[in-house]
Amino acid sequence: MPTVLPARPLIAAAPSVASKPSAWAHLRAKWAEQGWDGLFSTLLRMGKVVLTWQQHQSLLSVIDQPGTRAVRAAFPRMPYRYTLPYLSTSLDWQARWSAMRTHYTVVNQAFQSDFSRRVLDDTLDVWRSEHNGHIMTVSVQGLCPVTRHREGELTLCFKMGGAALYKLSFSIVGLADLNLSLERGQTRSAHALYVGRVQGVCGAMEAIRQATTLLGDVAPQDVLMAVLSGLAAALHIDTVLGVSDGTCVSRDTIAQSGSSFCYGQFWARYGGQVLEGGHHLISLPVAEKPLSEIAAKHRKRTQRKREFKREVAAACEQAFRSVLA
Repeated sequence: MPTVLPARPLIAAAPSVASKPSAWAHLRAKWAEQGWDGLFSTLLRMGKVVLTWQQHQSLLSVIDQPGTRAVRAAFPRMPYRYTLPYLSTSLDWQARWSAMRTHYTVVNQAFQSDFSRRVLDDTLDVWRSEHNGHIMTVSVQGLCPVTRHREGELTLCFKMGGAALYKLSFSIVGLADLNLSLERGQTRSAHALYVGRVQGVCGAMEAIRQATTLLGDVAPQDVLMAVLSGLAAALHIDTVLGVSDGTCVSRDTIAQSGSSFCYGQFWARYGGQVLEGGHHLISLPVAEKPLSEIAAKHRKRTQRKREFKREVAAACEQAFRSVLA
């Protein structure tokens, strides 16, 4: 059964706007890190924020609500994430802004007021299992402190023995925000969970293999997808959108790391349909290949793995329901 740890109190709200010394410090840091090109790019982005100030203030008014103000207190510059590539490189400025605003609107409306504080403290475990003395958990985490990681506002983290092995980052978005060309009947809910990252932790490959074996040949990334399905069920969402290899925000760093993970193949296993803009659409519950079409020698194993993932999803649905408002 999932283990949900007790909440901690919210910390004080952040000020409504960044102070001038803080802004100048940020510009100096940009110049030191990226030179004149980086500084010029930052000034252009901030100039556009000024030109669309009412829109930006609308986002701030949502983030600064009681349920999410702790996020801005911990990451003062997080409201500007939409001014850079966010979730997917195929999303424009307006879509990125809309996606961020929708996410924090839903979190404030749907979850208990201490949800964001628990996420930031990494004290919200939604799944826990023990196999041969190895304790495996999935917790809900917040923004990655590394500035360049803008693949989502929330992260599901698979751990074994307390060490992180795999992460899945996502945001709750409105389908209307993204201007997708959807056929009638492709989705019933107004919202979707947009997955911008599915990535193993560097140096954890051997532990990932061990966890997969202990879980009966169910890989950590598939456990994370089952957990995500549980969240979707709790929120009455029937659609997952996934980034592609070509539109992943961190594709350059992934290429440098030599990772062999392929988003196209991953989403295809969940029946993903490729949409314009490189988005993959996965309908929930995921349609499964009939057992009759699977080789007889693999049917029992396939059925066991499916049952396990359904159990994970059901347990996590209940865990997430326990933190809804």
